[in-house]
Amino acid sequence: MKKILLALLILGAGAIASARLSLLANQSRTSATKSRAECARLTSQMDELAATATDLRAQVEAKKTQLAVTPVPAVGGSDAASALSGGSSKDGRRATPAELLRRLGIGWNSSADYVLVSKAALKAIYLRGIDEKGVFTPTACGILALTPAERATIEAAFKRAEAEHTEWVKTAVQRVEPAGDIVADYRLPANPNLAERIKPEGEALLSETLGSERAGLIPGYAGAWLFGHGNLGATAIRFTVRRHPDGQQSPLWWQIEGGNSGSSDKIRSSDFPDVFRPIFPGGWRDLAQREGFALPDDFE
Repeated sequence: MKKILLALLILGAGAIASARLSLLANQSRTSATKSRAECARLTSQMDELAATATDLRAQVEAKKTQLAVTPVPAVGGSDAASALSGGSSKDGRRATPAELLRRLGIGWNSSADYVLVSKAALKAIYLRGIDEKGVFTPTACGILALTPAERATIEAAFKRAEAEHTEWVKTAVQRVEPAGDIVADYRLPANPNLAERIKPEGEALLSETLGSERAGLIPGYAGAWLFGHGNLGATAIRFTVRRHPDGQQSPLWWQIEGGNSGSSDKIRSSDFPDVFRPIFPGGWRDLAQREGFALPDDFE
């Protein structure tokens, strides 16, 4: 009986081992099949890439051959090439930059809309490229080659800065009792913390959006906007309206003083200082009503 049981156990173990070996063999065959398929796919990709590389090399060689046999067109006359290589003008003088530009057909009178200037000259040219609402002028858009997305990003940043500064102005403005020839006197203290936070954020956005060269032009283009918005709190500002005592000039004139700059003029309906517009939305009429003075007869 024991011998029979032992024989059964041996047979059962053998069957299990045989089944296990069969399973392992099937798995090995399946894995080998997948590996061969993956190898075939990669080999096909390598063949395609090699064919593409061969085609590109052929195109490059064809372009080189074409450039080698293509004559360089004459530009602006036979002496332009000499000038480009440092040659002289017809009378023996060394060609000036203005002469060279004229010969190349890109001089001052070559276009009714454009003139060629160097990057160095462009930095020295004053341009009011951003209006009082923080919007780029068409000229600035052309010079900076702004895309619609770039323009929208930067103008939105100007709007955010203006809104934040406006909220501060509403709470910080100070009225001073008029005296003497002064009929209105308002002050804005400096807020360096506000300016030191807004300006670096704006500079970082400009550099990220436009790159360093184009971004470097924006502060100059935005000079009038910055002054009209109190330099975003960087300097204290005084706004006064004065009366001319002699009666020989315009009866009322206004003055803005801030930092090392300022402006003044007689009162006109269209030139109320933007930085105080949040306090007097109606401009001169609101201020005159608040301070009790009459606007000039020629105000309109």
